[in-house]
Amino acid sequence: MDKEEILEKSRIENQNQDEMERDVFAKAGQKACAVGGVVCAVIIIIEAFFSDQVSYGTWAVYLSMTGTMLLYKYMKLKKRHELIFGGIQLALAAIFLIMHITRIIR
Repeated sequence: MDKEEILEKSRIENQNQDEMERDVFAKAGQKACAVGGVVCAVIIIIEAFFSDQVSYGTWAVYLSMTGTMLLYKYMKLKKRHELIFGGIQLALAAIFLIMHITRIIR
């Protein structure tokens, strides 16, 4: 591939996006995930305090968000620890989801 082919491929991939926009979007996603984590933690604490139960559904949502984020980072950056922790978090999310559904069915 020569220089012109690489530039053309880059233009096609980044069509209608500039670097600043992508950076802002990535940081917004990180902040949203952090805020979602705080909200999930508050819900879990309040439910545990007032109902003496752990909120499995809330844990499933939070772990699936962070696990997906880590697996996507692994696909792009190929860092093995992202794969390991993302896989663990998604496995835990599945377990908590099953426990949540089981609690609802009873």
